[in-house]
Amino acid sequence: MTANGAMMIKISATRRYLCALIACLFCTICVGQGAQGHGSSPTTVESRSDSGTSFFGTSHDVRLGTLAWLLHLDKDRQAGEMFVAPRMMKLSQFELAENGTMTFQSPVFVGKEYRFRGTLKSDVLSGEMQLVNAKSGNPIDKWEFTAAPLPPLNAHVNSEQPVRNVRYSNVAYSSEGGDQTGVDIQFLPTDGGTTGMIVFYESYWSEPTFTPLALSQVTVDKGAIHFAVELPSGIAHYHLLTTPIGVLFNRDDVPHVKGDKDIVLKRIRARF
Repeated sequence: MTANGAMMIKISATRRYLCALIACLFCTICVGQGAQGHGSSPTTVESRSDSGTSFFGTSHDVRLGTLAWLLHLDKDRQAGEMFVAPRMMKLSQFELAENGTMTFQSPVFVGKEYRFRGTLKSDVLSGEMQLVNAKSGNPIDKWEFTAAPLPPLNAHVNSEQPVRNVRYSNVAYSSEGGDQTGVDIQFLPTDGGTTGMIVFYESYWSEPTFTPLALSQVTVDKGAIHFAVELPSGIAHYHLLTTPIGVLFNRDDVPHVKGDKDIVLKRIRARF
């Protein structure tokens, strides 16, 4: 082989290496932009401070049913987060006085925000949550609720709990409208028994959407997890049939249409 031929081969190999390097860099940038296309990556959505305490509470709404409230409060840092479907949102204007009086509000979302006024005493959060028009400050709705602390994710809980801290979901973004679809279910073990919340991002059986609803009557029988949800129409009963990667989701108190299939949910990382 001549010296010119060897040089041409070396140049060609160098060009191929540079093209491959540029292609990899371009793909990395595209993937990063895709992850940020809907506002935040899954890590950002589910992240929370390692310090502080998580709280879970419920309140009754005539139009929606029994609502679930999930918060994480850090008294020392005067900060916290609140679940506003579909993500945890950092609280703003967080104030906790020495006498236990507490106020905070959520960031603005679709022209609205949540504002809380109440107390945090003996690790019990209670008071009134208002949904207000962010521009005018006028109240749209309000609820009274009391929230109790949740044990940490790695804490030992009563072995008799029917379901440990686990979450199932099939939530995805619609390629057409950009809205979320699917359902998200999280079980939360507490000293008083297993509870949790479910959020429908699409209504499978006429349930309210984008509304955290509280779980009750959680039991396990023959590989299936059963639970109930209070809706405006009454108590709805559901079950999850466990599979190697998740569960099959269905409702028990509505007629099944021939050909309907169970809804497949995967097990994913729990929020709390």
